[in-house]
Amino acid sequence: MIKQQFILKLVFLFFILNSHTAFVSAQEQILIPKFGVVERNDNANHLVNNNSFDFDDDIVAAPGFTYLYKMDNGVAFGAEFFGYENEIITTATNDGDATTKHIYGVVEKFFNTEGTVKPFIGVGVGFVSVSFDANVNGAISDDFEDNATDLSYELIAGAEFEINKDIGMTVEYKYFDFEVDDDIDDRNIEIESDGHGLFVGVAIHL
Repeated sequence: MIKQQFILKLVFLFFILNSHTAFVSAQEQILIPKFGVVERNDNANHLVNNNSFDFDDDIVAAPGFTYLYKMDNGVAFGAEFFGYENEIITTATNDGDATTKHIYGVVEKFFNTEGTVKPFIGVGVGFVSVSFDANVNGAISDDFEDNATDLSYELIAGAEFEINKDIGMTVEYKYFDFEVDDDIDDRNIEIESDGHGLFVGVAIHL
């Protein structure tokens, strides 16, 4: 929790230091549909009403989408979404799946903006939402109808490879961290997890 609070403060500082660029005329808008894989690192000892359950640690598919409003100096503001599904490790009392959705406000910095290869770094702050289609300790069986939601952050690094002035290909690595402490009806859900992902996308410049 202390590590998460420290990182969130650094992310907030990054937003503040780059906020002055909002007054610079926009160079372009960028839409990036993408697809990748995600691996969660902390998959054990999560809680439903103080009873533990674990996620499978397999690498899973993760579709996503990013919208960026990019300034002349290479700084871009926008929003990102990606999601994935993990199996819950089957035991005598646990089985099923959980879907995790990440939604972030992001700030990214592009380098070599006039070149064919444009590296970028970024940060995101937002929310993570976990829904269940599972039987967990006899306390959850929701068919994805309810969500446990809390704060999350991410760190981003990647590059765009220009195909022409309107289209590019992006390759992006991200690290994310979240800690959920929320209720679904009268059942308390506690999930503390981090992970990383690799995504390939198509950058559409408007």
